[in-house]
Amino acid sequence: MRLSIEEVIYATGGKLTRAGVRSPRPVITGVSTDTRTLHPGDLFIALPGPRADGHDFIADAFRRGAVAALAARPVDSLPQTAVVIEVSDTLKSLGRVAAAYRRTLDLEVVGVTGSVGKTTTTKMCAAVLSTRYRVAQTKEDWNAEIGVPLAVLSLAPDHEVAVIEMAMRGLGQIADLVKIARPSIGIVTTIGESHLELLGSLENIAKAKSELVAGLPDGGTAILNADDPVARGLADQARGRVLTFGLSPAADVRGSDLRMDGSGMTFLITALGRTIEAHLRTWGGHNVMNALAAAAAAIALDLDLDDVASGLEEYVPPKMRLQPVRLGEVLIINDAYNASPASMRAAFEVLLALGTSRRRLAMLGEMRELGDASESLHRDVGAAAAGAVELLITVGSGARAIAEGALEAGLSPGHVHHTSTNEEAAATLKMVMRPGDVILVKGSRAMEMEKIVDALQT
Repeated sequence: MRLSIEEVIYATGGKLTRAGVRSPRPVITGVSTDTRTLHPGDLFIALPGPRADGHDFIADAFRRGAVAALAARPVDSLPQTAVVIEVSDTLKSLGRVAAAYRRTLDLEVVGVTGSVGKTTTTKMCAAVLSTRYRVAQTKEDWNAEIGVPLAVLSLAPDHEVAVIEMAMRGLGQIADLVKIARPSIGIVTTIGESHLELLGSLENIAKAKSELVAGLPDGGTAILNADDPVARGLADQARGRVLTFGLSPAADVRGSDLRMDGSGMTFLITALGRTIEAHLRTWGGHNVMNALAAAAAAIALDLDLDDVASGLEEYVPPKMRLQPVRLGEVLIINDAYNASPASMRAAFEVLLALGTSRRRLAMLGEMRELGDASESLHRDVGAAAAGAVELLITVGSGARAIAEGALEAGLSPGHVHHTSTNEEAAATLKMVMRPGDVILVKGSRAMEMEKIVDALQT
């Protein structure tokens, strides 16, 4: 990237409080909010945070080669060459700089949101679109008010497509991200109970996700889940084309004949008057849905189904998302990256399919951000687990309701164990597992349940 000091001042409405002594002024070739990863030529943006304030690191940023800094307050003890632009809000200014840079780029942006499946769909989209285009995709944690601007600022002029995940923690946030990234294609994977604690109702979650659809341009394409009535209902807010995906016969991009084996999923995709066979190196009908969303994005960008099948074959699943870990004759399904009621049920389907002739165990942690419905939703997951497993271990205070739900649904008390910590959970699992078992490990990101998988391997 290349931005001038003057362009940054114009974009942010900031005031040049230190002009430096170099002439001509240096060109900005990157943006950083962290001095540990700063490169010479970067603009350093001092963001306040819960543990550290970026203003305390401005001097260090200049020592490391920053050519300018955005700050919300005066900073002393800077070198004579320092260029400082003072703004009222550095976080908002980060978004404004990114929006200004986005206007200089000629590329298509695919925005991806939804209650579950965002990251996987983003990666599948990138894999498929890379068969034809030079594609940039969001880093896994670049999906919110800091990450999306950084993702935009990381784009190169020769990128033809960018796939950007858009998460939210409240109403209006996705609308702000859309203004920065300016997507022409928007995918809503599904709308479910994730973030109930933050938004209070499924209606508000749908309203937040709809901001992506409503923000697309007149010539844009909204890609919606045909099997999810709430997501499908967002079509009314689209100003341009709508493509639907799913297993429903009415879907524009339809999946059928799903088959699961040790190598992954094989299924048919029907669209554009053709049907092709596709294969994924991961498991689960929910991942087929993610693949169908990626296929719809490919169709919106004029790829054919052969490109779609080729790209899906190249997709490599991220770690901790239905990741197989083999311990001798034991198969562990490490799905520890995150959890919601919907993704728990999807993981149970995988466990049932892979464990038809094996003993099935589940190690389940609590699910976060479910608000007042948390206990009932945990109990519902426990009831679903009772129909999928022969032995259940839960970990964490919130997950006690999973154990209770499983017991209420008829799982034998001798086959249900509740633990308080990951260490206790791992020790319990080591005592009860035996050769031939298939074991699902899943919980919210804050539970860090991958540590249980690590403990089993030591």
